[in-house]
Amino acid sequence: MGKQILIIRLSSIGDVVHCTPVAASIKTAWPDAKVTWLVSEVSADVIRFNPDIDEIWIWSRERFEGYLRRREWKKAAQMWRSLGAQLSTRRFDAVLDIHGLLLTGLIARRVKTPRRIGLQGARELNPLFMTETAAPTGTKIVDRYLGVLKPLGIVPAVRRMRMVVPEEAALWAEGYLREAGPLDHDRLAVLVVGTTWPSKNWPPGFFATTARMLARDFTVVLCGGKSEADAAARIAAASGVPVVNAVGETSLLEMSALLNRAAVVITGDTGPLHIAAALGVPTVALFGPTDPALFNPEGRQHAFLVKRQACSHCHKQRCRAGKIDCMSSIEPAAVVRTAYAVSRGRTLPPADEKYPPRRPVVTRIQGEPD
Repeated sequence: MGKQILIIRLSSIGDVVHCTPVAASIKTAWPDAKVTWLVSEVSADVIRFNPDIDEIWIWSRERFEGYLRRREWKKAAQMWRSLGAQLSTRRFDAVLDIHGLLLTGLIARRVKTPRRIGLQGARELNPLFMTETAAPTGTKIVDRYLGVLKPLGIVPAVRRMRMVVPEEAALWAEGYLREAGPLDHDRLAVLVVGTTWPSKNWPPGFFATTARMLARDFTVVLCGGKSEADAAARIAAASGVPVVNAVGETSLLEMSALLNRAAVVITGDTGPLHIAAALGVPTVALFGPTDPALFNPEGRQHAFLVKRQACSHCHKQRCRAGKIDCMSSIEPAAVVRTAYAVSRGRTLPPADEKYPPRRPVVTRIQGEPD
């Protein structure tokens, strides 16, 4: 019987994408291993169709922490008991805590396993719950996560992130674009207009100028979540050119399908950036509070722009100075020039990359298997 490995990485979307080489490297070293991944509801679709993962357990960290914040102790306790019941159903050869928080340390401590491997320098006392901690294998965030394989004797064989767009989402994207009307150009430029951190957001007026400049040679598509809908409407109106505004109208997989059709994706440091990179789509990333040396995707088709300030790479969700100069100093003209440069030669991935032959078994904790 192959080894049983549990990966704990609940969120966020970008970090879950960054962890996918861990599963791929395990499967390369131990093809008969069974890889189970504990993930939160919000990020589950990132790995839902990943053939390197055998089983996905979905547990809503967001709902659990919401109960704690609202002091709904009974509901939080029920979620915690349900998670414990699920963990008790299996014994694992090792659990890899790639999240590195107090919460995930407590979860790892409940797993039936002789080995709990975490990250060196993890926060919130997490290392106290580990039997071993591991150093990064390199300088990128992917290398930090791959470090957890060293105690297992696995030399990471895969560094490429993986995201799989299912056929139904790809067909949805084709239909959505047809319904949008005749497209001005066959090549799409997707602009992801918001992030989860206010400090990472590029000004809406800059997105509008970028859309106007790109519209000469690209069909411009706006993507993002429902919280960015108002900003997207302003961008579309101010651009003065036809744009396809998909903001707030897509699921994560549907947005991923639109990204997969793009010749270039322009975005801040947020989940869709890393999804696009995992799909092999050229990207132009706009960095301010986070460090591109750590987070920008690797490869010649991935470029970033940064205007360094005294406070750059503060890693704060909100700008202490209130001006976000690091983002507002990045000029649309430079973004457009870079977009033209990286989008040359963009080709779509082969069909077997989009539609895997096998899918993981998905179990919702407190629910029935999908």
